[in-house]
Amino acid sequence: MRCPMCGGEFNALEAIMDSEWRDIISLLPTFGGHGKLVFEYVEKFGVNPIRIKSKKILRLLTEMSKLVRTGEFVYNRRKQTASSLVVIEAIKVVNNKHFAEPLENHNYLKKVMISLADEEAKEESKRAERELRLKEDRLKAEGRKGELGTGNLKLETGEMTGPEYLASVGKESLRG
Repeated sequence: MRCPMCGGEFNALEAIMDSEWRDIISLLPTFGGHGKLVFEYVEKFGVNPIRIKSKKILRLLTEMSKLVRTGEFVYNRRKQTASSLVVIEAIKVVNNKHFAEPLENHNYLKKVMISLADEEAKEESKRAERELRLKEDRLKAEGRKGELGTGNLKLETGEMTGPEYLASVGKESLRG
């Protein structure tokens, strides 16, 4: 084929691949500092030789760009969501695993993301519960100090014995 502008010879397949590689390069900044990590994941799909498989690489990177940006994916016909942190961690897990055969789809990555998202949700729940307990303890402590000045709830409800009260205020006898 000849270029209509300059008259030079070129291969149509090379022109198409050149266009695809331009699109691939323009996609890499959408991954922030994780472009290399995502590209390593894409290589797990058996895209070698890279020069010839540009169409597959572009398709995979486009799918990954959407996943990293939105965190939304479908697994077993159920829509799932994962934070960008979970997506990046899942990619790292998959990259560190050796596969005998090239990957055919993103299902392994999706399974890892689901398990990491579940762990993240459990941790968030535990953290929220701890914060709630601390807040509750602070409110109880503030309420007790205002009413009794001793900071002891048992005394307020009448559940404390005399010796327990003396021990709580650091005295040995009522005279002290």
